[in-house]
Amino acid sequence: MTRDAEVRLPRPPGVIRRAFAAHPLAVDITIVVWYFIGSGIGILLDVLSTQQWNEATESIEWPGPPIQLTWPWVLITAARILIIATALLFRRKYPLAGLIVIVVVTFGEQGIQSFANGVALMFLLYAVPVYRSVTAAWLGYAIATAGIILQGLLAYWRGFGDVGSASPANLLVAETSAVRSFGELVTITIMGALWMLAVLMLGINLGNRRRYIAAVIDRAHQLARERDQLAQLAVAEERSRIAREMHDIVAHSVSVMIALSEGASRAAATAPEAATDAMRRSAETGRTALAEMRRLLGALHTPDEQAALLPQPGVEDLPQLVAGFRDAGLDVSLDVSGASAGDRGQDLAIYRIAQEGLTNVLRYAGTGARVRVELHRDAERTTVEVRDFGPAAGAAAPVTGIGSGRGLTGLTERARVFGGHIESGPVGSADGGGWRLWAELPVNAGAREGTQVFTTSAAERETL
Repeated sequence: MTRDAEVRLPRPPGVIRRAFAAHPLAVDITIVVWYFIGSGIGILLDVLSTQQWNEATESIEWPGPPIQLTWPWVLITAARILIIATALLFRRKYPLAGLIVIVVVTFGEQGIQSFANGVALMFLLYAVPVYRSVTAAWLGYAIATAGIILQGLLAYWRGFGDVGSASPANLLVAETSAVRSFGELVTITIMGALWMLAVLMLGINLGNRRRYIAAVIDRAHQLARERDQLAQLAVAEERSRIAREMHDIVAHSVSVMIALSEGASRAAATAPEAATDAMRRSAETGRTALAEMRRLLGALHTPDEQAALLPQPGVEDLPQLVAGFRDAGLDVSLDVSGASAGDRGQDLAIYRIAQEGLTNVLRYAGTGARVRVELHRDAERTTVEVRDFGPAAGAAAPVTGIGSGRGLTGLTERARVFGGHIESGPVGSADGGGWRLWAELPVNAGAREGTQVFTTSAAERETL
């Protein structure tokens, strides 16, 4: 089943109309062929109409073809037919230009062949509002009406008498006859203008309906495309969220496990009990990380598999987080002030910011480093600061080479959700040295704006 069938996108109504719309060139060629047939029949009737009955000889005599079929006027008649046929063929692309061309070339004597020319004029008059606009349609109607009036006046003033055969609107007259007064000329002109007005209104109505249906169908397809794009954006956003969570879990847990394992290896000979305790805590950290990853990835399973639903960590879990880093060898102090805003999403962001900051301290400053975590909350904003004072004197070399470079990027994305910003960089030696990670998150969700980020690369951090 195609996507269009799934969402039941609309399509133009009418089987025949859709078939015509699918083969426009075939339709145009068919119209031109019928115009040629109509013109040929008109010319034949013109020739036959010149036959006269001779009472003296009691026989039919043919004095010759009508004037429009004599040399060299027959060339003008042939050129007129070809020009009108061309206008019909390109009526979809140039309807207004084709209408003007037909009005111009139908000046002069046409005979019965003018019936086919009148039909061609109506086709072009109908095509203008369908393929262009209502404004262009009224302009075309004014031009066609002016052509009728001018041709009628020329025929009347020259004494042609038969206005119908001199005007493209002769198709609209029940029978052509000599115009013996100006009032009769006005009547015939008004009749032609009214008939053309009826064709014009039909074209305007169908053209507007066609454009409306096309707009509705286009909008439906646009909404379907937007739906697919939103679904793709949602998938990308979810993948980004999972990647951030996985990074926070893995980076924190692996850093702690490495620190504990290195401490255990150094203490194995001198303090076997401490080494055993360190390895036990390393195993517990690994099991905790594995459980968190399973819970996080459980949402990606099939619907019939139920993932474990546990609350995400928040501000109330910061003491436990700090205790874990103390066990890993950091000298961590925690200072929390102010009441919670009650936003679980922001609490998770605060927890992840503190976790990432402490992980970076353990990774780049090493065990024994002194670090201060401060959380301050008031009615308008929440600030988090993770500040270390560099590696401890005589401490083991820090854990290096395991950073992915995505930690600060993930924190920036988290802060952007709440309209906050993050600053990260080294602290001058005059202020004690070390590294500072500071984040500000507005409490009011309506204050969400662009995130400002001031970061320094991890490579610069390693040089401290």
